[in-house]
Amino acid sequence: MKTTNLLLAFVFAFAHDSLFAACDKPGQKIMEEQNKVQSAKSEEESQEIVIIDSKTSKKQKRNLKRYMIKGTGDDSKSVLYFLSPANIKGAGLLSWKQKSEENQWLYVPELKKLQRIASGSKKNYFMGTDFTYADLDGESLKKNKYTCQQTIKCQKGKSKCYVIEAKPISEQEERNIGYSKRMLLVDTKDLITLKIIFYNLKGEKLKTAEYANWEKSGKLWRPNLAIMDRHTIQKTFIKVKKRELNKPIKDIVFTKRYLEKEMHIK
Repeated sequence: MKTTNLLLAFVFAFAHDSLFAACDKPGQKIMEEQNKVQSAKSEEESQEIVIIDSKTSKKQKRNLKRYMIKGTGDDSKSVLYFLSPANIKGAGLLSWKQKSEENQWLYVPELKKLQRIASGSKKNYFMGTDFTYADLDGESLKKNKYTCQQTIKCQKGKSKCYVIEAKPISEQEERNIGYSKRMLLVDTKDLITLKIIFYNLKGEKLKTAEYANWEKSGKLWRPNLAIMDRHTIQKTFIKVKKRELNKPIKDIVFTKRYLEKEMHIK
């Protein structure tokens, strides 16, 4: 009953004047197709981050650089690091997805070394934002089971969306990432994720991510604004100031040495 109520609450949030329809394909297949059609060989972004305390309205502003490169199959590597403010300049996160192994390392300038992020720490929030280490790892098709619940009208009736439940494949994975499930709103035409609602291990609504200001580059769609709302606590806004897709990026950018030798801030 509780799961049904949560699903209905999610659906009605987007479908005030809409009729529900059955999904035309399984959730796992939808997410696999999304991964196929919306993946770039490489990405380079300059981002501005604004963190707002929900109680005091106090703002923090940061600037960040992000790189990503795809390997064979589902393999990928990414790195992001802060350019400002001065007190966190140079702090960075390196992520590798290779076959069945996924690793993340945090570089702390004061310590001059990389610290590996343990699996059980992926639920922790990254550098004071509302994004966890698991969130920054992106969708992991191998570690989630996707079930399409409904097809509904969305974006004020301008398009149709799949309502997809994403559940970790095991209780251990649930504990690692801190979510019992996520509900995704995925556009049926372009296969872009417009919204994600996250639920904690008790099945309670924890936070909401929204992706907006979409821009098309070739055949690929990317949001220029991401908002993570940890309700009544804090919001994190990520605005993409500049983006390049499918451009060559040097392999050294995705190495441990690149951060350890502080080549990213020289």
